[in-house]
Amino acid sequence: MKLDLMKAGIGLAVVIGIVLTVVAGYALFSTVGGVGGLTVAPELFVSILFGGLLVLSAVAVRKTVPKPRTRV
Repeated sequence: MKLDLMKAGIGLAVVIGIVLTVVAGYALFSTVGGVGGLTVAPELFVSILFGGLLVLSAVAVRKTVPKPRTRV
């Protein structure tokens, strides 16, 4: 299976755009008043979200990048 880097990059940009839109929506929602049960600070929410994205992207890169050949 060959990986098309252009499609992967575009897909990653789309996912990041959607995530940033959700984060901005949550920040606006919590600023206006939000719901009493949602007490997570927007800064903490963003930190957790991007930490998870960093781990997921590292796992995806590790699976797709070929391992270097070694001489025996």
